[in-house]
Amino acid sequence: MQPVHESLERHHVELLIALRHTGKLASAASTVHISASAASHRLKEAERRLGVALTVSEGRSIRLTAAALHLAEVGEIAQSSLRSAEETARWMNSADRPAVRIALDFYDTAPWFEQLIGLPDLPTDVDFLRVGHDQTVDSVERRVTDLGVVVVSADTPPGNVLSEDHLVGVVRESHPAATRGELIPSDISNVTYVTAGDRPAHGFEHHQFFEPANVRPHRLRKVESLAMALRLIRSFGGITVQPSLALRTPPLDGLTIVPLAGRSIDVRWEFALRRLPDDDEVAMADAIRRLVLDNRSAASSS
Repeated sequence: MQPVHESLERHHVELLIALRHTGKLASAASTVHISASAASHRLKEAERRLGVALTVSEGRSIRLTAAALHLAEVGEIAQSSLRSAEETARWMNSADRPAVRIALDFYDTAPWFEQLIGLPDLPTDVDFLRVGHDQTVDSVERRVTDLGVVVVSADTPPGNVLSEDHLVGVVRESHPAATRGELIPSDISNVTYVTAGDRPAHGFEHHQFFEPANVRPHRLRKVESLAMALRLIRSFGGITVQPSLALRTPPLDGLTIVPLAGRSIDVRWEFALRRLPDDDEVAMADAIRRLVLDNRSAASSS
């Protein structure tokens, strides 16, 4: 089959996604609200445009080829992103007054989030949107959210600084580190290490604390919620290392915060802010700046 180098349209990908989930042409056709014959024609048209086979018949079912499966999987992700963008566009058009969308991630228990919610006179409406770990900056750059709070290594060039901080360990009260009064790298060799991300980041505990001592966690448990991470350690044991300011609000009954042995590992809390170049977004920019300034003052005084 010779490719003709024509791009697929959205309805071609929607049919492949439906086929991936149903495995039958008639069911997939019903899902996208067309007839089975129209679905068959649409598949042939997609194959003609790409120049590759997209399905293999297996009795009464249809199996997607590897190429089609890839298109369906990526298309489903893109479809979800597009729906989110459409919802955001409707929101931006329908808002009668500026609202600031704040990204909530792993550190949503940090005290400044509660301060934002508790401000007596918010300068604008505030929406809180859940984003995945390490996706705060990306959500701001893609205009899904307007601002978020991120933890960065002290080695990085400063941006919109909220507060300086350092890393500490969190263990159960019965852990030897609690009695010792400090966490040493070898403490993780025989316990579960609870972390928000399973990829070591430069400038943080894996890079500056564990790797120099040539030790690795006995087991990694990825938990994308600080409150849940602390509950798991309290109930089942384990260790986590977090910025000290993130531990001011969560309940710490049964847990002990200990410094890291050796030199301090410094980090910094910063605001990630959406760029607002358009004149018609001056009110939004002013609202974000006022939130940031009010919150920075509240955080530095706490």
